[in-house]
Amino acid sequence: MIIMTRSFLLLFAFLLALTASACAEPPSGYKLQWADEFDGAQLDAKKWKHWFPGKRRDATDTPDAVVVRDGYLSITTYTENGQHFTGVISTQGLYESRFGYWEARIQWADAPGSWSAFWSMPLTIGEPVGDVAKAGAEIDFVEHRSVDDQMKDIANTANFTLHYDGYGKDHKVKSHATGRLGLAEGFHVYGCEWSEDGYRFFIDGKQFWSIDGPVSKRTQFIILSTEVDSKAWSSRVPKEGYGDRATSKVKLVVDYVRYYTKP
Repeated sequence: MIIMTRSFLLLFAFLLALTASACAEPPSGYKLQWADEFDGAQLDAKKWKHWFPGKRRDATDTPDAVVVRDGYLSITTYTENGQHFTGVISTQGLYESRFGYWEARIQWADAPGSWSAFWSMPLTIGEPVGDVAKAGAEIDFVEHRSVDDQMKDIANTANFTLHYDGYGKDHKVKSHATGRLGLAEGFHVYGCEWSEDGYRFFIDGKQFWSIDGPVSKRTQFIILSTEVDSKAWSSRVPKEGYGDRATSKVKLVVDYVRYYTKP
């Protein structure tokens, strides 16, 4: 009876989390402005572009890593002939905005040496330094790692981060790490409300962090990415790599991306 009761409670908790992630809604007063439900058979070139394909950190970004199928976008990180490959897509030059509520329904499957993110930026960060309203900021709506730099399991957590004043000597950062929220399993909805008053970050409709700035007041584009960097933040890539493109289980899977604004 005790075993049955525990099993029931675990099942109930799982179904509750599943329902929450499926039913998360934007803050009150917002209406849908832009979306991609990934219902086609390939990446919609009117909405997304492969962002700077080629060498990036310790991998090569390639369109081959990005697949749209059965209502989902997936970015697979893999290893072939001793080289790591991954993918990055963005809305740069196709759809850029400022203020509003962005959200994505995402399932993570990261591995050591990699991390995935749903984020926003312009190409003018730090231009000029000290004027974030004009220069913009990198707004990491959510970042996910399987392990930290000490190989500690943090797959059930996530990060929200704000980078500004460029990426050089003047670079500044503000960040928040969540507690263990069961994020390693299933899909969850990650959202960020960006307004003139600051930023509010949500998971499955619940706010987990807010910060009053500095606030970017310029238009920015959206990015979905998996990075590979075998140095520090997410520890080192496994010696055997990630498996080839057909067998790798290291995937960023996205059900949808939606953007809401106030009328």
